[in-house]
Amino acid sequence: MKDVLGFVVLLVGGIITASVGAVAHRGFPPFGVVLCVLMVALGAVFARTWLGWAGLGLYAGAWMTMTFVWALEGPGGSVLIVQDALGVGWLAGGAIAIVAASVMPSRLLVGAHGPR
Repeated sequence: MKDVLGFVVLLVGGIITASVGAVAHRGFPPFGVVLCVLMVALGAVFARTWLGWAGLGLYAGAWMTMTFVWALEGPGGSVLIVQDALGVGWLAGGAIAIVAASVMPSRLLVGAHGPR
């Protein structure tokens, strides 16, 4: 039951991270993008440290799915993630942050005697 709750938390965390980042990455250029990518990186490292590869995969999948939804054109022609330097920085930076969390050595995340 504890792991199921953990997966639900990571799923909701990925959705919230993508949603907040889609809105806030344009807030204070270029610092908004940097802070939003840092938020994704911290979430990804947390997910991998807490529930290993399955947790990171769930977090990354939720983040990618919601980011894809927010990048689509709305019914009135509006978009949240515009195809400019800030939008591309948000998309590429978030993806790079997740990849960076996936290639970090396990010893760095959980220590030399960790379970994963």
